[in-house]
Amino acid sequence: MSSRQSQKRRRSRPAMAADTLQPLRDQTLAMQAADAIRGLIARGTLVGGDRLVESQIADQLQTSRGPVRDALFLLRAEGLVRDGPRRGSFVVQLTAQDVREIYDLRAAVETQAVRLLLQRGDELAIGGLEEALEQMRADAADPARAAEADLRFHGAVCEASGNSRLHAVFVRHATELSTLLRLDEEHLDHETASTVRDHQLLLDVLRAGDLAVAERAFRVHLEEARDRVAAHFAEAEHDGRADRAPRRMPAEMAP
Repeated sequence: MSSRQSQKRRRSRPAMAADTLQPLRDQTLAMQAADAIRGLIARGTLVGGDRLVESQIADQLQTSRGPVRDALFLLRAEGLVRDGPRRGSFVVQLTAQDVREIYDLRAAVETQAVRLLLQRGDELAIGGLEEALEQMRADAADPARAAEADLRFHGAVCEASGNSRLHAVFVRHATELSTLLRLDEEHLDHETASTVRDHQLLLDVLRAGDLAVAERAFRVHLEEARDRVAAHFAEAEHDGRADRAPRRMPAEMAP
């Protein structure tokens, strides 16, 4: 096809239909509402099975139901919220299999992040992980805050890989990870002091620069956490705790 024919074909394409695009909505309120709900899930204020009532959320956030409806749509896409037939929206209740899949994904993402980070040889980025570790030490007396510092450490490793899409995968599951890390710190007898030592080891192997050793250290660290947390969920499922009745939504959502 000649250049002139190609230009003619481009000029002859029909104009876009007038109703192709939908009117824009105010996404800011929806995103803020999603952030508020996501935060309650991450902190354990909302737990799996809790019902999310649009009108109650809207009242607490002092907004209309439209942004709340859009926020729940976003959270469904993230896998944090599900719809029950003729019953409304609920916080997703993770199973032992979900936990295993989340941690297996983490292992794949983080070991690749370690590989990229060490291949880059970015000593400054590796040194920057010390800040997250120091925060973990400072928060050792508070399991919830220590869990947040734990998440920041691993997020920093992914970010330091230099691969923005890889880091985005980690961020995409940050709320689920925060929930699982808090459970590990607060309820599974995994002492915060041990968590700090574990992460000091991870930082040490990164500084040593041996790729095989570093990848193995991260993989073992995550697989041990996977098995510990998944066993807790499996026990809950066996005892029937996963089938508890939904709670009323807590009134802790600030506008």
